[in-house]
Amino acid sequence: MSAVSTLPLPRPDALRPRLIALGAVTSVEFIENGMVMFAAGQIAAGLHLSAQEFAFAYTLYGAGAILMLFKHRWMVERLGYRRFVLLSLACFGIGSALCALAGGLAQFAAGRLLQGLGGATFFTAGRLAMNDLPEPARRAGLLTFVASLLGASAIAPLLAVGLMELGQWRALFWFGVPQALLVGWGAHAHLSRSVIPREERSTEHWGWLLWLCAGVFGLQHAIQAIGLGTSEPRTVALAAGTSILMLAVFAWRQRRRERPLIDCRGLAQQRYLLGLAMYFIGYCLIGSSGLMVPILLHTVLSLSLLESAMVTSCAMAGSVTVALLHLRLAQGRPRHRLFMLAGLALFGAGSLGLSTADARSAWPELAPAVLAIYLAIPLFLGPVAAATFTGLPGKAFSHGYQVKNIIRQVGLSSSIALATVALHLVSREQVFTLMAMAVIPAGLAVMAQREFR
Repeated sequence: MSAVSTLPLPRPDALRPRLIALGAVTSVEFIENGMVMFAAGQIAAGLHLSAQEFAFAYTLYGAGAILMLFKHRWMVERLGYRRFVLLSLACFGIGSALCALAGGLAQFAAGRLLQGLGGATFFTAGRLAMNDLPEPARRAGLLTFVASLLGASAIAPLLAVGLMELGQWRALFWFGVPQALLVGWGAHAHLSRSVIPREERSTEHWGWLLWLCAGVFGLQHAIQAIGLGTSEPRTVALAAGTSILMLAVFAWRQRRRERPLIDCRGLAQQRYLLGLAMYFIGYCLIGSSGLMVPILLHTVLSLSLLESAMVTSCAMAGSVTVALLHLRLAQGRPRHRLFMLAGLALFGAGSLGLSTADARSAWPELAPAVLAIYLAIPLFLGPVAAATFTGLPGKAFSHGYQVKNIIRQVGLSSSIALATVALHLVSREQVFTLMAMAVIPAGLAVMAQREFR
């Protein structure tokens, strides 16, 4: 047994402030993303943005987040977590202010880019900081981490409604300024200041990071263009092919470096690679449902924003309970595949239930379908989170978690972009039918795999 594992459990009064601080850091991006997805229609209408323009701004957010996720380790090695998180909070706050002051697409997109560059830090930093806790306290840290990210997502709709009552859609982004200041003030004392010796630091030129960012943005923008039909097929194919080539060149360069930004040499395990694919599916479910459910409740069923927020937040509060319950049940016999299939079945059933909604539907009739969708997410992603990193060497965990969060951001931004453009092509009800159909190949993939049992 290691020396670390024999350390006594810290006193609750000493551990609690640190857990609260790390949970607050983790929650920043989830509150912001939850509010933006819930109020997407109001934001787009307030700025007079088309579906294509709103999807473009979200894609730019994703590209900025992916750039910083790749640069995460490079920054931490040189700055330490305390300065890195504080600088990220400053970037996030400036981006929030730009969005709040925006009068059109250009300034709004610039603000979203800065929010992505800053906000990408918090999820990864919160999770990796939990590993710095003494061994006996790490389970409490994991519970705090899960509860903070899901709890933040659950309160986001109600918070969005309250803020819009005060200052319409702009208040959603003004909130990010004091939020960044408050979290920075509360968390700075609980974050590590240690840096890595110069000779052990990862190396990469900023130019190659911009190359990566251009490749990611080009690929996701091509996905948008396919759905909207705003570009010639040859142009879209050329943009997608060029972007894929750029990403391949970047990956090849990383593999040849002695100290790459993300060392993938320890990640080439079948279980881990399967987990990344499952994560991508799960975050696509989160992105599409997070955008579509509030739109259905407010515009199709004509619920007020407050009523829509209450339905959404209550359903998402159920997902917090299911996630914590799964953590307890999975201690003995995990049964990963069973939970994952149950989650996909619930998501498909809920999506089919909402696909029948029209203006004559009463929301209590559709409440079980909404609840099913939000309960499905932790049932699917809980086993994925538990199994993906099993077997990875300890030194590879931070690298693996960075890659996982890159997949998360790609899945979220791609699914939101695709759902946005789907709204441009078909009715809202048909989008839910497409979401239900997408569960079928995902379910077949889960049944066929052997790693997550």
